[in-house]
Amino acid sequence: MNIVSSMIGLSLVAAAAPSVMQMTLAPVEAQARATNFGTAEASAVGFSGEWEGATKSSWGNTVPPNCRQPVAKSSNGIAWDITCWGGDQSSKYYQEVTRSFRLASSAAGSAYSWDHPVPPNIGSDQCQTGDEWGINPNIGYNALYGDLRGACVPQVAWDEPSYLKSDPDKWQYDIRGYADMKGYATHEAFLDT
Repeated sequence: MNIVSSMIGLSLVAAAAPSVMQMTLAPVEAQARATNFGTAEASAVGFSGEWEGATKSSWGNTVPPNCRQPVAKSSNGIAWDITCWGGDQSSKYYQEVTRSFRLASSAAGSAYSWDHPVPPNIGSDQCQTGDEWGINPNIGYNALYGDLRGACVPQVAWDEPSYLKSDPDKWQYDIRGYADMKGYATHEAFLDT
């Protein structure tokens, strides 16, 4: 009886050996993936943290060697993504991460000054002829409806071409924040400020 029990026991152990081997290697494989992920994450987060809020996308050779060149994710060149990796790309332990960062908005600073403050929220209605900025006191769109529907969109900001052709000297208030929110390109008057 002992020989039969021994044979059955050995057969079970032999059948379970691949599973036991896989369970033994799982923590080692997880550690290899975690190490590669840590390398990728450190590079991506370090780079995006360094460039968050920068005024220009002139990183040149500061991109880590285990990262691709950053890619613009917005038409106005404010939002960017960087992708970094850890490990050999042919390895099953290869890890890759993408992190986003944002450059300083064109609304960051200016030599211009305007007569009116920026409304707290600009809605979706367009300002009409005769009150192109919605600021006529008591009867203007913003005075009548601004609290309920948001301020009206100034005519010079109805679309990107109008915004880019507009003269900031003639603006009633700073509309760069609205333009950034809509994804418009940076107005040439503010490229170097």
